[in-house]
Amino acid sequence: MSIRYLSPNTSRLMPRRPQYPDEVGKAGKKVQSSLTSDDREKLVARLRTIAKLFDDAVTVPGTKITLGWDAVIGLIPFVGDTATTAVSAYFLWEAYRLGASRWTLVKMVGNVLVDFLVGLVPLVGDLIDVTWRANRRNMKLLEKELEKQQKRKKI
Repeated sequence: MSIRYLSPNTSRLMPRRPQYPDEVGKAGKKVQSSLTSDDREKLVARLRTIAKLFDDAVTVPGTKITLGWDAVIGLIPFVGDTATTAVSAYFLWEAYRLGASRWTLVKMVGNVLVDFLVGLVPLVGDLIDVTWRANRRNMKLLEKELEKQQKRKKI
């Protein structure tokens, strides 16, 4: 039984679904087009900072190995990997807002999933987590996508 039949006033409380798939696409375009060029530049700079902090924050003395907060927080079983995945999810949301293509977003989600699933394995996952660097990979994918968008706009 639907909730709408319980009371005549409940129907106005229910969220309305879009009637057509085009309306869903328009809502996404609305989010993407609301960014000015200045906002886009600030957003990309913020994402670069996040990628650097989570993947390359500190160089291990005497080596070329760099560690970020992703590797450090990932040492805490399950909770650490979940927290770093949440930051990566924010990264994905902002990439969507910048207008990244679906294929680029799928690749980015794959990087985050690999980072999360491998990070769940104790010790070995943490060592692989140092080398995988999902946020940096996602930043490179996003930068390529933004370059393609700029080329399309110039033509």
